[in-house]
Amino acid sequence: MSCARSNRRCAPRWLDTSTAFAGSSAVSIAHVSDEPERLAGAPDPRDVDRRVFDLQLERVRLQVMRAVERGRQAPAPATLEGLEAALVPITAHLASARREGGSALREQVLKERLGLSDLELDFVWTVVALTMDPHLWPHAVLLGGSDARQGASPALHASLAALDGRAARDLALALGPSHALLRYGLLTLADPSVVPAARPFSAPPRLAGWLAGRDSLDETVAAAGGLATPPGAFEVDAAQAAILTRATEVLASEEPVVLVVEGPAHSGRTLAVAEAARRAGRIVVGLDVSRLPATLPALESALLALGRECLLQGAVLLVSGLESWAGAAPDHPARLRAIARALDDAPYHAALVTGDPSLDLPLGRRRFRSSWRLPDTETRRRLWRRALGPDAAALDDAVADLALRYRLGATGIAHAVTLARFLARSRPERALLAEDLVTGVRNDIAERMEGLAQPVDVVQGWEDLVLPADVIDQITALMTRVTHAYQVLEGWGFRRKLPRGQGVAALFSGAPGTGKTMVAGLIARELGLELYQVDLSRVVSKWVGETEKQLARIFDAAEAGHALLLFDEADALFARRTEVKSAVDRYANLEVNYLLQRIESFGGVTILTTNLDTSIDPALRRRLAAHVVFWPPDEPERAELWGRMLPAEAPVARPIDLVALARAYPEMTGANIRNAVLAAAFLAAEEGSSITEKHLVRAAKGEYRAMGRLTD
Repeated sequence: MSCARSNRRCAPRWLDTSTAFAGSSAVSIAHVSDEPERLAGAPDPRDVDRRVFDLQLERVRLQVMRAVERGRQAPAPATLEGLEAALVPITAHLASARREGGSALREQVLKERLGLSDLELDFVWTVVALTMDPHLWPHAVLLGGSDARQGASPALHASLAALDGRAARDLALALGPSHALLRYGLLTLADPSVVPAARPFSAPPRLAGWLAGRDSLDETVAAAGGLATPPGAFEVDAAQAAILTRATEVLASEEPVVLVVEGPAHSGRTLAVAEAARRAGRIVVGLDVSRLPATLPALESALLALGRECLLQGAVLLVSGLESWAGAAPDHPARLRAIARALDDAPYHAALVTGDPSLDLPLGRRRFRSSWRLPDTETRRRLWRRALGPDAAALDDAVADLALRYRLGATGIAHAVTLARFLARSRPERALLAEDLVTGVRNDIAERMEGLAQPVDVVQGWEDLVLPADVIDQITALMTRVTHAYQVLEGWGFRRKLPRGQGVAALFSGAPGTGKTMVAGLIARELGLELYQVDLSRVVSKWVGETEKQLARIFDAAEAGHALLLFDEADALFARRTEVKSAVDRYANLEVNYLLQRIESFGGVTILTTNLDTSIDPALRRRLAAHVVFWPPDEPERAELWGRMLPAEAPVARPIDLVALARAYPEMTGANIRNAVLAAAFLAAEEGSSITEKHLVRAAKGEYRAMGRLTD
């Protein structure tokens, strides 16, 4: 008796393929299975998507077996009848599961979001089944030849589903390159050169997992971004609250738009987009392109995965990290176009966060720009307390100081606290200290500098400094402008009189070796600032616009980290602007213009040193809080320098005629004297004796000759 005429439990049989394709001439039904009943009777009602997934793959299996049997020279009627009978309960259970899942069923969601027909949805299931079920590979090869190893074609699907000619042609015509299934990477076309009817399609694992009820993100997207989740309570000041309100209105609108959020790195830009989306009833899936391999194919592949993820999740598409790219890269324009296409093709709203206000992508969609600023001091204090949690009470004084000193946003504060906790765990008592938080901030700032500026450790003290009294007075006045800035600018209302920033810029000019860089370091230590010396070799670029971008990153990081920026040999950057006679002159002038504006708007301390103050652009001088000229030391100062350069613990054979040394070498500066004393120490060490005046004279003569001066 055939299965069609047997009892109900005989109908839903599965085929044992161990003998079906081992060279036999007919397919035999080897054993009976209760698979459809098991699939339909899953105890957990939330598992309806998984049940539908298993039932659909079971249905495709049976269709494959039926197509193979029909293709034989002598099909077995009993086998075909059994396969047809096995499909009946599968179809019934699918209908039941679809009623149970309703519009929330994922295959139905996919159909509605992409506007798929029943024919196209059925083809998707065939592709998913042949991609994910290893048992179907030998069957597919029998039906479609070696091309079936690359996926399911419309021709193969027509054979499985027993489509008539019109339906098969309609399917092949519909699956063109612009079809939503291909545009969002839900299906992949293996060989576009093949005729449409025979083109093999495959499905990415993410689509199969999503249809099966899994919510794990695509691996590429998760590794370079992922779901952007706002904190439980998003602390903002009044200006930020207004921006959030506007962004929420934009993301709540029906028309897909691109929200562009401009602001400093680590200021909480991504969190702001996530919070606005949450208020609009949406989620955000983002991609930080700076975490991708620096190639165009890697970017395009990741963007395709991001668009697919946003379609499946019903999420706002977010792109960040563009400011890390080098505009000089040959494929830079192509990368920007790829980003623009992804934003334009986002299934719903899209967002872009950037620190470059001049970034102008070729977007077709409407865009809304918002300028996200760093929070005010009181908001920063609340952010620190929230990030510290239970530790905030014990560190209240430190929190107040951190909020005042460091202009960080929510992300920067979170990073600093994370590192501080890591440092605290390395100590036996595991108590979080204020020093840990400061280290966390400084580490975050150093990472943002990314080699463009190097931290400088100051080992000298004020006692090593020998300068005229009037120069010392100028240096003291410069530090006073920083220490009393809050009282004068905020308390006394002078901020309203300033055109732009409240920072302090000073120019130190003078001959080499007169102590300019040393004084900059001493000022930084006195004010409790990190000293960063700008690496001009890494900053200055021959490519148009790149120097300004690198400088913007340095200034933003320094302002957030309360750092003192030192531009050594500043005439290389701040050279006097010239009459424009060529494109080179024009772009050189643009760089100087940018620097002058950025110096004026910078809220921190900037010190520029130069040996050629006449080459500095005159417009810089009105932006300076001080111009300190370092003159070469006179004879008494040189004598004092010779004495101070000898450490107390060094073995020195006294007496030494310091005045005679100062008189004999009148053109030596502090740096030259330091070099000579150090050379004398090595001479004495080689001889195994104390440092004598003879050693100092010998070393001084060598230094003088190195300076290009004649000696006796």
